[in-house]
Amino acid sequence: MLEIKAGHHRVGIYPALGGAVGYWLCQDIPIFYPLINSHLAQNANQIIAAYPLIPYSNRIADGKFEFEGRHYQLDANALNGNDAIHGNAWEREWELDSFSKNSVLLSLDHDPTKNSKQQWPFAYKAQLKYTISVAGLSVRISFQNTDRCNQPVGLGFHPYFPRNGFVELGFTAKTVWNNGSNGLPEGRMSIDGRWAFDHMRALSKEEQLDNCYAGWDNFAFIRWKHLNAYLTMTSSPIFQHLVLFNPENQPYFTLEPATNMNNALNMPEISDRGLMILKPGQTVQGDILYSFSGS
Repeated sequence: MLEIKAGHHRVGIYPALGGAVGYWLCQDIPIFYPLINSHLAQNANQIIAAYPLIPYSNRIADGKFEFEGRHYQLDANALNGNDAIHGNAWEREWELDSFSKNSVLLSLDHDPTKNSKQQWPFAYKAQLKYTISVAGLSVRISFQNTDRCNQPVGLGFHPYFPRNGFVELGFTAKTVWNNGSNGLPEGRMSIDGRWAFDHMRALSKEEQLDNCYAGWDNFAFIRWKHLNAYLTMTSSPIFQHLVLFNPENQPYFTLEPATNMNNALNMPEISDRGLMILKPGQTVQGDILYSFSGS
């Protein structure tokens, strides 16, 4: 593990475990929640607090999709044993490109002719840069299509946040996709009632939520009242979606910026599904900034 730090902030990075964040602490307060029952932990027996979603966010139903007239079958890596989830970058060892006191740059080259085509059938190069400052943590994700054909791409970042008693959450979006019991979108709904966070409200531990918000305005606010602490999350406009997962009676929740909606590869009829089609050699980049303030 590598550690970067600035002021009271310390961040641990695992290049060998999918480029994941092992912890983010400010004066020993965990800002990301270290968790052992993440996907990575099951494979590597490690506690993980956040990880990148490359080259797509969330699920692909049954690991199957069609793109430009060809059918593809991916290995299932979701807990249900059926779906492909969150791409393959979190399953791979990343290379260390540079390392300083407050910054780490990692890279990953995926070649399906040398690695598993069932993980992802297209070649790509990804870069992941973590930078810590006295204000907070920035995450930059870069992706280049290194294949000879077009490639469908989605990017995202998956942090776990501690509940720590009374937590309030606020953000705005245009609509929300409600997930069914299989974790796949059932339908788009207007945002009101229990789905709405445009007026900041408490996120109850008894409130089971698993939803993908579309048309997110790239700003979210989290407040831990008992700690007199808050976090703002801002992102590049390419992250059009925001996944909120609030498991019932668990000590954590997730708030995941993503370019694409869940199962986007199998929903071509949705104009704002957020899937990017990159030509050979084309590159896309997105930034996420987490600013933390605590007493």
